[in-house]
Amino acid sequence: MARSRQRGYGRKTETASGQRSAGALKTVLALTLLVLTAALSLMGWNGYQQSKTQELRVLQRDALLAGERLNRRADQAIERMENELRAGARSNAIDPDYVGVDAIFTLDSALASDDAERVRTGERAAEMINANRRLELLDDGRFLLVDVPAVGNPVIATVDAGKWLTAPNGGARLLLYGETSMSVGNRSVVPPDRRILERGSGFRTRQLIDRSATACVDLSKAGFSLCLSRPSPLLTVQSGLNILLGLLLLAATLLAFSGLYSQASRLPRQGASRQPAPEPVSVPGGKLEIAAANASMGFWNVRTGDGKAWLSDEAARLLGVPSHGDMPFGALVNAVYSGHRTLLNDAIGEARPSRPFSIHVATTSSGGETWLELRGGQAYREGAGSAIISGVMFDVTETVRSREKQRNAEARLRSAIESFPCPFALWDSNKRLFFWNRTFERIFGLEEVLRPGVSQETVLLARSANVVSEKTDPNDGGVTLLGLRSGEWIKLVERATSAGTIISFGLDMTSDVRNEEQLTRQKKQLKNLVQELERSEGHNAELARKYNEEKAKAERSADSKSAFLASMSHELRTPLNAINGFSEILANEMYGPLGDKRYSEYAMDILNSGQHLLDMINDILDIAKIEAGKMTIDPKPIDLVDPVDAAVRMIRRKAEDKGIRIALQAEENLPEVDADHRAVRQMVLNLISNAIKFTDAGGRIIVAVQRRGDQIRVAVRDTGVGIPKEHLPRLAKPFEQVNETRERNSEGTGLGLALTKSFAEMHGGSLTIASEPGRGTMVSFYLPVSTETQTSDRNVA
Repeated sequence: MARSRQRGYGRKTETASGQRSAGALKTVLALTLLVLTAALSLMGWNGYQQSKTQELRVLQRDALLAGERLNRRADQAIERMENELRAGARSNAIDPDYVGVDAIFTLDSALASDDAERVRTGERAAEMINANRRLELLDDGRFLLVDVPAVGNPVIATVDAGKWLTAPNGGARLLLYGETSMSVGNRSVVPPDRRILERGSGFRTRQLIDRSATACVDLSKAGFSLCLSRPSPLLTVQSGLNILLGLLLLAATLLAFSGLYSQASRLPRQGASRQPAPEPVSVPGGKLEIAAANASMGFWNVRTGDGKAWLSDEAARLLGVPSHGDMPFGALVNAVYSGHRTLLNDAIGEARPSRPFSIHVATTSSGGETWLELRGGQAYREGAGSAIISGVMFDVTETVRSREKQRNAEARLRSAIESFPCPFALWDSNKRLFFWNRTFERIFGLEEVLRPGVSQETVLLARSANVVSEKTDPNDGGVTLLGLRSGEWIKLVERATSAGTIISFGLDMTSDVRNEEQLTRQKKQLKNLVQELERSEGHNAELARKYNEEKAKAERSADSKSAFLASMSHELRTPLNAINGFSEILANEMYGPLGDKRYSEYAMDILNSGQHLLDMINDILDIAKIEAGKMTIDPKPIDLVDPVDAAVRMIRRKAEDKGIRIALQAEENLPEVDADHRAVRQMVLNLISNAIKFTDAGGRIIVAVQRRGDQIRVAVRDTGVGIPKEHLPRLAKPFEQVNETRERNSEGTGLGLALTKSFAEMHGGSLTIASEPGRGTMVSFYLPVSTETQTSDRNVA
């Protein structure tokens, strides 16, 4: 009876222990279910947040591109305006259509305008200059562009914002946000609120599911920010599938834990009828040990209760330990390479019935070079807190090294494909993408489309948005020539492998296509040229005959002209010299008084007329010599101020007699110029004489000598009547005069400017004329700095 009571007490104790274990298991299951539910929720929320972040990144990139396009338009307009100004054009003469704006004017003209709106525009531009801004948006939807050139008055340009802004694609909306705001594009997109505009990006929701995403960028030297908004609905097919997937995972988890919970509820009842565990069974000897040794497989077990381990002979040999049989568990752990001991301890500690494990570890004796695979599991329990984990081990060194080589080879292959400068993609047998390089993604604009598993049809549809031309090789259907919007040409080749996969790779054919197009154009031009030559071949003889006739006529004309000039030089100058000399004697009464005062006046008139006629003859002869190529100059390195000052002193009396002030302004330390002293003095005399003719008493003439880069400029500016713009191009031609402006103060031949221009060109220079009726005229000629002086300047620099 005592033994019966002991057995009954033992069964009650085991039942109570089983109930406690079942209760603990239920608690663990409930907590595990709670943790998994929270983990699934956090994974879903994290995926949602990542998708939002990715969407804002793409939108930020597109906003940057739109801002860059607007900046390029502004840079292009400023560059064209400055090019026109450097070419000598006035701001009001610049063509707005060429610059790409609606109107161009200077800051001073805007502030002095009678139009109140233009004055406000000028004041706004002045504020922009002070704030170092160049672009702003006006209240009427126009852009205000301000350019401050290195020399001259600031220039203002206005343009309708619609000309510089293009509506974004994809149903987006473009917003300019500043003191004045405007938008273009899809008006149905939910506009961003002030919080998003100030923060720079974000989402705004209206009516629960209607949502938009916005990203903003700041533009360089602009008084506003550029924002791009796109529809971003909360409920899409993809988000619905993600929610459904999450619910299915949660339902599967609930079902699994419900079954485990029911199983735990039956544990107490099963514990009461559980049979005692069998005694440990030792590994039998004989044929099994021989087979294990031949297969290089060792046996092992670990008893968690007493911390002991057991190794067979082959297991001890594989681990490199000196003896087999029983040993401390720590000795088994120390036989494993130090970096893998935690892996072994975790596998032993987590071993459970019906849950076998397999791990790869290296041995300490081999220094981590020999790898073993340990397979095992929990065999049975001896009592509370005690268990036996047993298993086998065998050498897998070659297998591990083979796998490592394969991984390294795959990594090198992936690195090589990624660094391949041309597009590359790999598709499986179902034509679904599973590998590609960044070039494939970038060159076809597929950043938002590519992901593992996407179908080839989807990729081709998305690629078509960036392709403007597509030509399939008639001899090879797997070769396609693609023309991209960027101007690049890609030869895309597709080939199937023996494994059923498809390889797509591209070659850059841009230079080849452009060379072919250029060759086609050249062939066409050559063909046209040949046809033209064939048509003109019959006219060659006639043209040669006419050429010889005209040449003979020109030679006879030149001979006649030379004879006439020689005769004119002798027959006209000789009597004129006598007339001028005798009239000067009479005018000055060198041999005594003439009597009546009128005789002296008449003699002076004769002298002036004779000198004027002699000047005309000299000018005509000089022009004729220049046209005949017989005029020569003697250029020498000179200080250009000397002949200019000599000309001013020679003609100063004539200006003062008319009541005109004349001044010479010359920069200091001017370099020398290779020029003919007499020719330069004559050029300046011609220009000052013209200025005196067309300037009234009380006027002013300024002669300036200045350096302009590698040239010296001599400018004669007067405050005379000025010349209309339409007459300026013909003034430097021989015998051309402008009589429409008003009655001139004295007559002339119209040769002064022509001679000056010819002399300037003979020196390698040029002549320019600028005039405005009622304000005066400025005529300038430019002469290059002496070559020796330029070399010296470069050496000093």
